[in-house]
Amino acid sequence: MELVGYEIKVSSEMKSFLSSLDKKAETQRNALLLYPYILNQTISHGRAAEMLGMNKYELIQIYEDLGIPYYSMDFSEVEEEIRAFHEMEDHTV
Repeated sequence: MELVGYEIKVSSEMKSFLSSLDKKAETQRNALLLYPYILNQTISHGRAAEMLGMNKYELIQIYEDLGIPYYSMDFSEVEEEIRAFHEMEDHTV
């Protein structure tokens, strides 16, 4: 993975948080920069992980550590998935 410099504009209050990043904080920041693109399905978790030089499961763990779940279904969506599974199962038997 080749690293390049890129300038972003942030408020002056944010500068101190960005200038003293250790490796873990830098990785988390970069993962968070990619998260909106995962969320809107522009890229997958796997592709984002490749871009960050890690595997998908490492990236998912970073998001989990930050409180961002891999699965984002609410309870009603889970129930609907279970119903659909059982309907499909009934039709194959």
